[in-house]
Amino acid sequence: MQNLHNNLDIKNHNLEIIKTIKSGPVSEISICNFDNIKAILRVDHPCAHKINVDRENEIFILSQLKILDFSPEVLFSDLSYGILVWRYIEGIEFSLGKDSNEVFLKTLGTELKKIHDIDLPKSKKKYFSNDINFYRNLLKEVPENIILHRGFDLYDKLNNSDNYVLSHNDLNKTNLLWRDRLFFLDWEYSSFNNPFFDIASLSNAYNLSKVDRAILWKAYTNNEYSVLNDTNLREWMHFCHYLEYMWSISLIQNGKIDQNTLNLKKLEKKLKNII
Repeated sequence: MQNLHNNLDIKNHNLEIIKTIKSGPVSEISICNFDNIKAILRVDHPCAHKINVDRENEIFILSQLKILDFSPEVLFSDLSYGILVWRYIEGIEFSLGKDSNEVFLKTLGTELKKIHDIDLPKSKKKYFSNDINFYRNLLKEVPENIILHRGFDLYDKLNNSDNYVLSHNDLNKTNLLWRDRLFFLDWEYSSFNNPFFDIASLSNAYNLSKVDRAILWKAYTNNEYSVLNDTNLREWMHFCHYLEYMWSISLIQNGKIDQNTLNLKKLEKKLKNII
C-alpha cells in the first residue's frame, strides 16, 4: 500500500512528518509537526468514500464536543484530499487493571453518558440506520452469504426503538486514551444510534464480565438500582462483530483489500459460532 504522506505539501502551512504510526485499509496516520505544533496527520485512501466514511460529519461532531474537552482539537482539514490534522494528545491507551477495574468502569460509564446526552440540530443529525442501509445496498450483489444475512436480520430485530443518542460507534482500545482523564479519538463513524451499541462495543473491547457490564451500566445511568437488560446487551455485542464483518466485506469488494489483511477467516469462524 502506498505511503500517502510522502511528499505531502499543505499550502501555507509547515508540515514535517515524524513517523507513521498506523497504515490501515482506510487511512494512514502519522505523528507530525504542524506549524511547530506536535500533531497527528491522517490521510485517507481513495476507498474511504466508497464505504461511506463521512469526514464532514466527523469534523462537525468534533466541533460540538469541544465543550466536554475530551476529544482532539482540529488544527487543519481539507476534505477534498481526505486530510485531517489534530493536536497531539499525550497519554496512554486506556486499560482496566485488577485493582482499579471498578473505578475505571465507573469512569467509562459516566463519560460515555456525557457524550450520549449531547444533542444536535435536527438538520445535522446523521443516523446509524442509514449507514446500515448503505451497507445493505452496497453488498446486495455479494453472492449468497449467510453471515451477512444474519447480521442484517439481527440489526432489524434490535433496531426497534427511537431512543437514539449521539454515539461514537467505534469504541475500541486504540480509540480511548488516558491522561488523568479519558479522551475519545477517531469520530469518523459517529452518528445517532441505540445507546446499547457503544456499551456493547466497550464490553467487547475490554472483555467485560456480566458483573463488569452491570457496573458500567449503573455508572452510565447514575443509578445504583438500575437493572441492565444483559440479554439485549449481549445481542448488541454480537451485532458489533457482524458490523465488523459488513465493514470488512465492503472493503474487500470496493477497496480492493485482501481478506488476509483483515483476518476475515478468523472473524467468520467467530460469527459462525454465534447462534
